[in-house]
Amino acid sequence: MVIRMAEKYFMATMHYDKPHTDTYLIKNVKNEKEATYMAENQNANPKYSQVWKEDSGDIENETVTVKEVVWDSDRKDYVNK
Repeated sequence: MVIRMAEKYFMATMHYDKPHTDTYLIKNVKNEKEATYMAENQNANPKYSQVWKEDSGDIENETVTVKEVVWDSDRKDYVNK
């Protein structure tokens, strides 16, 4: 018998010293700690994330903000849980 965990989604926004922000939809993780790790280290892995919004330009000294989100079918977008 295989027990699957309930799917959770997180929006991870990466902020940098210079004006530049990237946002990723993080999936297949258990909590915010895992979502932060994926945003910082595995954001190119399609199993765990997809680019939601990406600015162009140089990047330096990142910080990460993570919020759990759910799909809102009326707005056709992810919203904070």
